[in-house]
Amino acid sequence: MMGKKDTYDDLPLRVDLRAKKKGEPAVSLRRGSAKPKRLSNLKPSRIGPIRGVSAPATRTPERLGSRRVVVKARVIKMTAYGVGAAKLHLRYLDREGTGQGTEREGFFDREGEGIQRQEVDAIREGEPHQFRLIVSPEDAERLDLKDYTRKLMGQVESDLGRKLDWKAINHYNTDNPHTHIVIHGLDQEGGEVFIDREYISNGIRHRAAELATQELGHRLEHEIRDSIQKEIKAKSFTRADRELIQQSQDNRITFDIAGDTPAARLQRSRLLGRLQELERFGYAEKVAGQQWRLADNLPDKLKQLGQYDEAMTRLKRAEQQLGHPASGYRLHDPATVTPLEGVVLDRGLSDEMSERGYLILGSRDGILHQVPVSNLSQEETKVGQVIRVQVLEEKSVKAADWNIAGYAAAHDGIYHAESHATWAIEAGKITPTQQESYLHAHQLRLNTLSNLGVVKSIEGNRWQIPEDLPDQVQALAQKDSRTTRAAFVAQHQLPIDTQVTYRGRTWLDEHYHELIEDGRPQGVAIKLRNTAALRAQWLAGQGLEAGTQASRSALDEMERQTLVAQIKQKTGLPFRPLAAGESMQGKVLGVVDVPSNRRYAVVANSKEFSMVPWKQEPLPPKGMNMAIGINPQGRAWSKQIQKGIAR
Repeated sequence: MMGKKDTYDDLPLRVDLRAKKKGEPAVSLRRGSAKPKRLSNLKPSRIGPIRGVSAPATRTPERLGSRRVVVKARVIKMTAYGVGAAKLHLRYLDREGTGQGTEREGFFDREGEGIQRQEVDAIREGEPHQFRLIVSPEDAERLDLKDYTRKLMGQVESDLGRKLDWKAINHYNTDNPHTHIVIHGLDQEGGEVFIDREYISNGIRHRAAELATQELGHRLEHEIRDSIQKEIKAKSFTRADRELIQQSQDNRITFDIAGDTPAARLQRSRLLGRLQELERFGYAEKVAGQQWRLADNLPDKLKQLGQYDEAMTRLKRAEQQLGHPASGYRLHDPATVTPLEGVVLDRGLSDEMSERGYLILGSRDGILHQVPVSNLSQEETKVGQVIRVQVLEEKSVKAADWNIAGYAAAHDGIYHAESHATWAIEAGKITPTQQESYLHAHQLRLNTLSNLGVVKSIEGNRWQIPEDLPDQVQALAQKDSRTTRAAFVAQHQLPIDTQVTYRGRTWLDEHYHELIEDGRPQGVAIKLRNTAALRAQWLAGQGLEAGTQASRSALDEMERQTLVAQIKQKTGLPFRPLAAGESMQGKVLGVVDVPSNRRYAVVANSKEFSMVPWKQEPLPPKGMNMAIGINPQGRAWSKQIQKGIAR
């Protein structure tokens, strides 16, 4: 469960911006039956302070023909949780498929390009927080975004009075190309960066719009009309909606014309058109004459409408990429008791500024589902993978709690997530590729425990952990009813296209007959039927018949022999198979997971190595001297032996 998001209210701000009214409105909206109230523009006397430094920067009202730019911002505090969230977000930003070409776009700064994510990942010592910005010019496709971003950040630095440590990356994979900017919480001289909330909310947006206008010139009349029509028809919360709400009282608005200039008529057309569109949505109602009534909770309703519209866009895009018509679309609620199994067709973030992710699954009945997940969960899946979404009863004390408590007990009650992950790799608990996921999972748990008041965050990304952490968690759980959570279980590690030629048992083999016999002419059913047929052709080339127990057993042996060959190459030792009732003493090399979801424990001495299928918990620790064998019933077992006994 995601913890409370960081906000600007959590950061110390040094300067209050004073606003004063200026300018006559084109349209006067009045609250209810009160006298007309004039719209006003804000003109801060100064914007963008850093601690002890404030650079004056006047801001004139936006002109009618000015270019428009959307700026979104977020502050991430560099707690243990924040560090993990920041790194995971950077990994998402640096993914494939977001650039203009086939190559990764790469990060850039004021001078360099092609900066590796590892350089951006680095957390500077003593860094208290980072700023994340998304800058999306309305006419981004006409701009050189790198040059534009460098000029914008140069102006921001001029406003703030210091050289910032920033990196940026451009994304071209949406209808509106945009730039993600990471600003470190320490400037180039090591000074702590504090940015006023008003400057982030309005000042940077104004600078960005001003710069876009300089680059492209003022918008032409037809561009203004197109922009207004786009805003009127938007299935989301817009600037026009905000203006309507601000000038309403008890959700009622009365229109009055404040002039007959072209600007006044255009503004009236804009707001009246938006009201009529809201009426079509069912979110506004014309009462009488020029009086309108807005729906309660209009921002929330429009945001929900926008999320629904985005979900439908994703589902239709997935259908197009699949190449087979779907039988329907559904927004899946993981809290429902009905399990869902399907093929992952797409994944990503619902909002690139947040940690909310989504998966698009195609189930065999032809329906396409959008499933809300955490960013971590969608990162751990692969497109083409078959997964099962099901609800599990939440355990009060989790494995992460025992891990955290055990590590802290060995380090004077102090837990450090990065050191724990490094230790887990050295101890063979995880592989280096699993480090980020392991780190983030424990940081998420720490954030939850912190909200419960069980653990305490201290400086240096460390945590104070009580000796009786599991007991405290258990006691808290007994006070509340048990909860449930959605679990995402991979049915096979490999995507279905890769399973076609995999030398081992696959999900396609387990479900071959039902897939071939499924005659439904829609969605994923067609894809799975065709893929199962290709798998059968490949198996025939290996002298195997698809869908038989004999072929599955032969595939298990193929997979085992492949693993044996890999270990031979790595260790230089010969392999010794173990029959039922036999065992072998030696050092545990590790427990290996193979794509078929099987697991093998590997043990070796100075002369040879062996391995056995391993299903039970706990796992034999890497590096420990143990005897591992198979009992007469065919079940693997292990026993620790004294150091030095191994031969």
